[in-house]
Amino acid sequence: MSNSEVYNYPAYYALGYRWNTEAECDFIEACVKAHGPEDATRPLDSISVARGRPERATRVEGRLLDIGCGAGRHLIELAKRGFSMTGVDLNPEMIAYVQQQAQAEDLTIAASVDDLRHLSIRGTFDAAYCVMDTFRFLLTSEEIVAHLQTVARLLAPGGLYLLDFWVPRQWDQIGNEVYQWEQTEGETTVRVFYLQHPETADPIAQTFEDELVFEVEEGGETKTIRGGPTRTRLILPQEFRVLVEHSGAFALLSIYGDFHLTQPLTAEALSWRMISVLKKR
Repeated sequence: MSNSEVYNYPAYYALGYRWNTEAECDFIEACVKAHGPEDATRPLDSISVARGRPERATRVEGRLLDIGCGAGRHLIELAKRGFSMTGVDLNPEMIAYVQQQAQAEDLTIAASVDDLRHLSIRGTFDAAYCVMDTFRFLLTSEEIVAHLQTVARLLAPGGLYLLDFWVPRQWDQIGNEVYQWEQTEGETTVRVFYLQHPETADPIAQTFEDELVFEVEEGGETKTIRGGPTRTRLILPQEFRVLVEHSGAFALLSIYGDFHLTQPLTAEALSWRMISVLKKR
């Protein structure tokens, strides 16, 4: 797992990554309602979602687990929509930030430190999700299969697991892609750079090092926060299908190239992200 320095700055991380939050939460909500357990929706009085704000929701729309929740942007948004939210992340600074934001928004959200590779969280959930490349911290096929089996044990019958991770758009770009974007709020601008280091590629293990870099403009000053190289796994679509089947825990319902139920992953789309919907067997 990553000990990247950028994860020690949750407020900058939250700002830098907020750009697609609503669309991603729309997708999660649509999947739960279309494919999740039939009894996922339950009366509000069974679980406290938002204290003192009954206008937000009249029913709880499902129990969701955010694996690698980061600064909690999905947790906050989905809790406002009426979902019962639980999040885990390896970084204590991120978890503390999530708890502060939940308190500020007057939301009931459970957040705790946990490891993607050895989940210790307990409970039963209608769906779980692991997005923004977190899944690629599982570096071996054995780790991937064991993780899928562990998540399945946390899900109710018919529960969903939603995954989002990078795939190469072209064969000659494997381990050699760069993405950047920026977000501004008030007097703070965060530029995010996602870098891959092709010289570190291990073709046998299918791993390479990538890195997050934040460039922050704030108070008239600019500072750079380098995350440092982190080893991650390349997972290709056909390989992923085989690993899911081998786990015996899930059926692969569909694969998308964006957070929209009408956009399947295709070679023509040249999508750089693969979004998978798994259903517990």
